[in-house]
Amino acid sequence: MGRFAPFVVLVVVFLVLQPALVVLDCRQTPASVAKQFVEDYYYLDPDMAQWLCSQVVQRGWVDDYLYGKAEEAAQRGLSVKNLRRMFTEMHVETLADANDSAVVQIEGTLRTAIYPAFMVIGKMFGIGRNYEVDTTINLVRENGRWRVCNQL
Repeated sequence: MGRFAPFVVLVVVFLVLQPALVVLDCRQTPASVAKQFVEDYYYLDPDMAQWLCSQVVQRGWVDDYLYGKAEEAAQRGLSVKNLRRMFTEMHVETLADANDSAVVQIEGTLRTAIYPAFMVIGKMFGIGRNYEVDTTINLVRENGRWRVCNQL
């Protein structure tokens, strides 16, 4: 048993720490919500609605935004997926965090992401353009969960 003791201890520590780390990672913060929202927003993912507060969702802002992007793409003779962008770098900073409201600043660099593999290859070979982002996101706590309440 002496040779296997370190392995047994390692397995026990893993079994105890893993669930605790998973629970801590799933904890919602203003910064994590803002990060998820801007990633969905620039990738033109309709799932961005899950991060918005109810008053923004009720106004149909997501549908209007995606329709406008589809129109923009059509006017340029492109598919809407040609307007998708993904972050290559992102810095998220919580500027203010009160009990029921928060302000988060997002800074980063975007690249066109028709397909994510093309984005990586384009970056490696210097093809394409970088788009700088510097925006502030206002969040409110709604039904115990953080939600984005401003439009970019």
